Amino acid sequence: MALSVQDTEAIACLVAAAAPGSNPVAALRRQFPALMVSRCDALDLREETPFRTAPAFDLYLVDTSTHCWRVVDDRNDASGVIVASRS
Repeated sequence: MALSVQDTEAIACLVAAAAPGSNPVAALRRQFPALMVSRCDALDLREETPFRTAPAFDLYLVDTSTHCWRVVDDRNDASGVIVASRS
């Protein structure tokens, strides 16, 4: 499942609007029920480059087609997102 430009923009806007300390995952799952969504601490992905950066969170695109997810930078390869909370 590739993510469209419209979907990635809507996801990025939702994450950007999330307040520090909040959890935008539930809202993402409601708006995009077929999307795989996970959350972690930004330090867990410090070696990766975020797709987008918001005030309180970094957003990563991931390929979830195999057992181990992998961070990708191409919407066409993405089937999920990780929201990484920055402290």
